[in-house]
Amino acid sequence: MKRVLFWVLIIFSWVSQAQDRWVLNSENSFITYEASHFLHDWSGTNKNVKGLLIGNQDIFQKIAIAMYVRDFDSKNSNRDNNALEILEVLQFPKIEFFSQEIEWKDNEAKFGGELNFHGIELRKNITAKVNLKKNNLLLEGSFDLTLSDFKVPLPSFMLRKMKDEIIIKYQLYFKKLER
Repeated sequence: MKRVLFWVLIIFSWVSQAQDRWVLNSENSFITYEASHFLHDWSGTNKNVKGLLIGNQDIFQKIAIAMYVRDFDSKNSNRDNNALEILEVLQFPKIEFFSQEIEWKDNEAKFGGELNFHGIELRKNITAKVNLKKNNLLLEGSFDLTLSDFKVPLPSFMLRKMKDEIIIKYQLYFKKLER
C-alpha cells in the first residue's frame, strides 16, 4: 500500500494546473486473468483495482494502475490459496502498471509502460478500446501475459503443467475529478 501511495503522490506532483485528473472507479472496474490446463480452463477476477489517469480529454499523459494479488478470486479457495503460495504473495503482494507513453487515436489508446509483477518489471504495450463521455472514461481490452517472463513457476496437475500464457482482460472506469 505504501508503494501505491508513493506512486499517487509522484503522479500528482507531476500534474500542472492545465492537466485533468481522472480517478479509477474501483466499484465498477475489474481485471480478470484466464488460465488453462489440458484438463480445464479457469479465470480469476480482481474487483479492487486502483488507478489514476493524468491529462486532458484530447491528450492523456500518464496512467498508473495497481492491485493486490490476494484480491483475485477464481471462485475456488483451494486454487486461490495455491496461487498465493506460488506467486510468493508475502514477498510480491502487488501488480502495478505505469505508463507515460500514451497514443490516442479515435476510439483506441496504446499504452507503452512498465508492468511490475512477481518482483520483475517488464516493458509491456497494451491497447485499449476507449469510450469517453463527458467526465467518464472506459478503457477495456485484453492482452497476453507469459508467466515464465516473470519467473513464475508453473503449477502442475496430473504430471502436466498449466499453460505458460494467460489472458488478461480488463474494464477500467475513470471519472474526471473536478478542479
